[in-house]
Amino acid sequence: MAYGSPDNVNDVPEYLKHIYEGRPVPDYAMKENMEKYRMHGGKSPSNRIIENISKKLKETLNDEYSVHLAFKHWHPFLSEVAPLLKHENPEEIIAVPLFPFPSRNVEKSYLEPLYHALADSDIKAPTAFINGFTGPALESIWTDILAEAQMDLSDTALLFDAHSLPTFRGPEPEYDSSFRKTSEGIAGQIGADAYFLGYQSIGKYGNSWLGPSLYDVLPDIQSHGYSRILAVPVGFIYEHLEVLYDLDYEFGMHARSRGVDYRRSGLPNDRDKFIKLLHDIILSGGEGTS
Repeated sequence: MAYGSPDNVNDVPEYLKHIYEGRPVPDYAMKENMEKYRMHGGKSPSNRIIENISKKLKETLNDEYSVHLAFKHWHPFLSEVAPLLKHENPEEIIAVPLFPFPSRNVEKSYLEPLYHALADSDIKAPTAFINGFTGPALESIWTDILAEAQMDLSDTALLFDAHSLPTFRGPEPEYDSSFRKTSEGIAGQIGADAYFLGYQSIGKYGNSWLGPSLYDVLPDIQSHGYSRILAVPVGFIYEHLEVLYDLDYEFGMHARSRGVDYRRSGLPNDRDKFIKLLHDIILSGGEGTS
């Protein structure tokens, strides 16, 4: 399961309407999202990557498992996929949102529509929900990615990044601690003496979000004498517009305007080691994740 994204800029208004559950879409949200999509050819790269993940995972699992892709805010919606599951009459359903860190916000926002969709299709199979999949396997993927970046860490600040979450809806201690623990593990494996952590995409509504913001961390990085940054978006699995726009474009431009050379690592996307991670999680029913 994933958030979902339209394939055409003309569908952005309908997409946002679904996100805002029929409420009026704020002007800033409409303007910003239209700009994001237009800057990247009218669509996000995420759909293709997620489809590849689903296809590769299906190829690695035996015939006892079927793999379906469902989105929360775009086609195929959970409500559109549930009838397909009904036809298969599954003994068990394993729901895997593609988010690495455990989150109450994510759990609630995916479980509720999932349960509604299953109930509407009269599906009573027991359902396992995988809320995060941090650990050595994920850290190993990121160490591979950083090795590919070929950056000299003696003069480059590692900036680990994750998407902020609203805390005015409830605390997110597991999400924050998983972000910090994962970053620490990766830094230790590659021998980084110093690294920094920051959150991106802090919302314009509410007054309490996980921090610190990347923008607040940047002066600290500069005060330590660094003029080069390698952003490492460990809170994300695949490339999409929040990475390309919020991180690369907005924050990257901000960093460069202050004399800092900004670069970003790759992401797990559909690489084989990530498919193996998902494969192992599914076969274990989620055991061994933290």
